[in-house]
Amino acid sequence: MHNTFRRRIAFFLFASITIWLFLWYTHDLANRLNQSNRKDCETIAWLWAGVQYPLSIVGDESGIMSCTECGHPSERLDLSLESESLFCLVCADTTRFIHTVRLLPQERVEAIDFTRRLFGDLVNRLDFPTIFADENNVPQIVDGQVIDDFSTDGIAEFRKKMVALAEENEAIPIIARGDTIGHLFYGTSPLNTEMRFIPFLELGLLLLIAAVVFVFLRAEISRDKDMSWVGFARETAHQISTPLSSLMGWIELLKDDPELSDIPDLSDALEHMDADVNRLNSIAQRYGQMGRRPKLKPISIESTVSDIVDYFNARKGVLGGGVVLVFEQSSEEHIVNGSSVLIGWVLENLIKNAVASCAGSSDGGKVTVSCEYAHSAATEIEIRISDNGCGIPYGAQGRIFQAGFTTREGGWGLGLSLARRIIEEYHNGSIRLLSSTPDRGTIFSILLPLEGGE
Repeated sequence: MHNTFRRRIAFFLFASITIWLFLWYTHDLANRLNQSNRKDCETIAWLWAGVQYPLSIVGDESGIMSCTECGHPSERLDLSLESESLFCLVCADTTRFIHTVRLLPQERVEAIDFTRRLFGDLVNRLDFPTIFADENNVPQIVDGQVIDDFSTDGIAEFRKKMVALAEENEAIPIIARGDTIGHLFYGTSPLNTEMRFIPFLELGLLLLIAAVVFVFLRAEISRDKDMSWVGFARETAHQISTPLSSLMGWIELLKDDPELSDIPDLSDALEHMDADVNRLNSIAQRYGQMGRRPKLKPISIESTVSDIVDYFNARKGVLGGGVVLVFEQSSEEHIVNGSSVLIGWVLENLIKNAVASCAGSSDGGKVTVSCEYAHSAATEIEIRISDNGCGIPYGAQGRIFQAGFTTREGGWGLGLSLARRIIEEYHNGSIRLLSSTPDRGTIFSILLPLEGGE
């Protein structure tokens, strides 16, 4: 059993380590996805910065001075003259330079619009929000759309969005020819947001698996213990059955002896001894059937209860001094599908508890057992066991059916737990504490379905 327990613990530790490694991997994957998104945004920022200088040249309407020999542009910025003789670095001679325009107005507009549209299409392919702002953090392009035509209120909203995006991710500077000409603000993609929650889901799954494994492990350990007790009970019943059979045989021989049959007191003693030995045999049979589902058959509840009550009343030493046991039998017989041995054991256990609670009562204890229909539908029979004993403390009444709990010194706390299992699992009935008041008494109720009832 210890080796099995160790193997289970080792498996649980191995599973936990594996899940934690997978959890770490997923967390690392989410971080790498964040880094990948940032690299994409940095690439776009570099691209946008790279096209600013060519766009500035294309958009320059003043034109340039070009060499008439090779077409090389002049470095001079004074474009007020239509023509001028200048030194050409390519021709290595003084040549004539004339004033020319780079592009026609319509060509400049088309080139700038094409570049912006191409860049906007590129940004639109991203699945997270982006805002391009100038060096003064004035938004220029939002999600690939130029905002020249937006109102002041709209731009204010974009500024708020920029602040929110900056809280999610650090803005990427746009650097052109060594100068910071703006910033790129970007958000988090839905996929990345989902990835962030996966580690928490995995952690919850890990805790759930750990709880389930713990419950099953605990249940299996408890089952092993139960099976140990079952095996012990069966072996005890087997060992007891041999001397019991011998005792039953000797009692029968003593009954058949004609010399002893003439002694009245001895005959009565033999009858009681025979009843006690039969009862011991019945108890041995109970323990021998532990762990097995009993075979049920129609039995009379009144007859079963009467046998138990008569057994106790025939042995005043069991009842104790001053305790009266009464059976209030109903006017008709009730038949249930059950095991008289197991139901008798439940009744015996409850009556013993009631008798024990009445011990020491100054005005004499009384235990009453009754059988009546549970309700007007007459599909269930109710057996009530009531006493006027010391009662059950209020704080303990919610735990009396828990295995191992007892209010008596030296008790095992198994009687009521086994009683509930016998009544509820084997007979489809119910057992409950109806009421209990300290120093006034206790009432237990057993409900059993009648044969033929629903």
